[in-house]
Amino acid sequence: MAGAWPLLITTTTKFAQAQSGLAPEQIVLEAGASLEGVRERLAGGGALLVTGPLSVHEAKWTAPPGGTLQMLLAMVRELGGVALIEADGARGRSLKVPATHEPVIPEGADLVVPLAALDALGQPLDGEVVHRPEAAARLLGEGPGAEITPERMAALLSHPKGGLKGVPEGAEVRVLLNKVRSSGAGEAGRTVAEALCVGPRVQAALLAEAQEKDPVEMAIGRVAGVVLAAGGARRFGRPKAALELEGRSLLKRAVEAAIEGGLTPIVVVLGAGAGELRRLLEAYAVRVVKNPDWDAGMSTSVRAGLAAVEGEAEGVVFLLADMPLVDGTLVRALVETHRRSLAPIVAPRAGGRWGNPALFDRATFPSLDGIRGDQGGRALFGRFPIEAVPWGRAALMDVDTEDDWRRLESGR
Repeated sequence: MAGAWPLLITTTTKFAQAQSGLAPEQIVLEAGASLEGVRERLAGGGALLVTGPLSVHEAKWTAPPGGTLQMLLAMVRELGGVALIEADGARGRSLKVPATHEPVIPEGADLVVPLAALDALGQPLDGEVVHRPEAAARLLGEGPGAEITPERMAALLSHPKGGLKGVPEGAEVRVLLNKVRSSGAGEAGRTVAEALCVGPRVQAALLAEAQEKDPVEMAIGRVAGVVLAAGGARRFGRPKAALELEGRSLLKRAVEAAIEGGLTPIVVVLGAGAGELRRLLEAYAVRVVKNPDWDAGMSTSVRAGLAAVEGEAEGVVFLLADMPLVDGTLVRALVETHRRSLAPIVAPRAGGRWGNPALFDRATFPSLDGIRGDQGGRALFGRFPIEAVPWGRAALMDVDTEDDWRRLESGR
């Protein structure tokens, strides 16, 4: 990792002596020790394990002494690095419920990663696989020895006295589900991950095999949908989103594609004709955002929709209300591809051309917010790698003119 950004690895509790060999270098701090050697080493980049001395009672490294930890965290922030802190342990078990004094999460932590191993699935709720199984049973309202199902694992990991205990108010939460390959629990692991992301507190869940060189197999997180329906339809001459095809308005078709594709939350951006279009949405659990600047171009609607969802989503799919052949199957294909590739942009590819809708990872959000004029997310296609999803005519067919509409109505 030479030359990489600084990575400080440390603990607020104790760190197994046998695991310290996984770090390329370790510095042991005694009480009152100077931190200049740590600063010099971190400034060179790469990973550094910093602990206190070995415990006199067990083969574990102690936490850095006294108030050293906060100084170390301030140091790594100043150097533009990252701190990875072990705040709890499970005594080698696959699942745990923290004790009263656990976990020891330091003040200012901005990301908390609860962990569990998927080999616990299907096993009884006992001391073989669960640390503090009695506490786990109480939280779940189950008897001792109950089977650990995906739903019960998700419930423990998302419980405020379980996996979310002690998480600072403003911190993001991403759960790591380990042993996805070695346990053979891939599908069950997906069930756990999807259940975790239903609630508002868990941002994403990673299915991983931590011992592998490329450990993350899939990242399952909340992907939002933004339906863009604010334009004035000047070329068409009348509001397009209210047009009906096979008994459903184009706006409803776009919203239903987002719902069927599993997007959440779903935001509809309205501008011209907002009053009429809002009435079409009464039956749907969507958020409506009014864009008063719609006449300044599509970028204003992109930014308005993004602002409504960016704090709670790992990605966003922008759907156009004038593309009536897009359905939930295409949307879900974009989401599934993103889960496996984590590409900055995922878009359908048809006939040698990029189509719509497209999915944008959170890594692109600052750039999306910088778009101006009559441009959409397509303005970023030359700036980020794109993962293609092969698709057909539905990804290209939009309604710009009356001729387009007549062809669509006639099925041509």
